[in-house]
Amino acid sequence: MEITSLAGAGLNTTTLRQTDDTLGKDTFLQLLITQMRYQDPLSPMENEAFLAQLAQFSSLEQMQQLNESFQSVIDFSQSQANSGATSLIGKHVRAAGEHVEVGAEGNVELGYFLSQPAQAVEIRVVDESGATIKTLVQNDVDSGSNTIEWDGRDAGGSRVPAGTYSFEVTATDTTGQEVPVTRTVTGLVEGVTFRSGQALLLVNGREVPLSDVLDVYLPEE
Repeated sequence: MEITSLAGAGLNTTTLRQTDDTLGKDTFLQLLITQMRYQDPLSPMENEAFLAQLAQFSSLEQMQQLNESFQSVIDFSQSQANSGATSLIGKHVRAAGEHVEVGAEGNVELGYFLSQPAQAVEIRVVDESGATIKTLVQNDVDSGSNTIEWDGRDAGGSRVPAGTYSFEVTATDTTGQEVPVTRTVTGLVEGVTFRSGQALLLVNGREVPLSDVLDVYLPEE
């Protein structure tokens, strides 16, 4: 009786180790059993090699189960976050952002967060073309959340046209070193939309990712 060996066909330990990580456990077991069934009886698989195969299978199965568990946790967390986002409708939030809406009249609040106290803070209001139209300065500013009122006028004192503007903030300490700063905006949450599994709040006419929200406030009576 002729005994067929798969050694010449290249089905060996090395081949199994190079199998794609997405190999299913049933396929893995089938390959292992087939290898044992057709192995050369004059050169059977050693115990160490067999144990190594089983260890590889065990590790592969555990990784697949771990990935599935992680994905379940991620999906659940995302679902909970999205459900909670709808409860923010009608409330005021402070979020990371740099765009503000300017109306025909009234002041505009510009906010920023400092990780440490700053000796000087420069706030530059920029129009849609990227030009700086007004520069505001604050001195000896504490760490944490800070705001400054902009009257909606340019450097010449003229009221700027209504529309969307952005602002840039630079802060330095007593040694002249730059202090990390995060620009913030505040506004009423008017609605929530979902895109690619992410909740986006509609604040001041702009979409704000839920992950950018820093504080939530009850609306003033």
